[in-house]
Amino acid sequence: MNVMEERTGLERADFMERHYTLGELAKGWHMSINTIRPWFIDQPGVIKFGVDKLKKGRKRTHVTLRVPESVAREVYRRRTGRDQPAKG
Repeated sequence: MNVMEERTGLERADFMERHYTLGELAKGWHMSINTIRPWFIDQPGVIKFGVDKLKKGRKRTHVTLRVPESVAREVYRRRTGRDQPAKG
């Protein structure tokens, strides 16, 4: 690990990881974007860009999310109950 990686705590694998739009995840999971957006909006690791504050004359904010594959997997496991230890 080089000095830059040690300082930022980022590894190349994290940086180069596949990132998904909510539309891609919603389509793959057969759900609506409106259903899954709350699942990801405050997740650590999700990239947010756009305007998060309501501007004068606007009716809504506009924030675009990009979800790393590892975060999508974690949320999927949690939502489907697959993160629970096997009983028995």
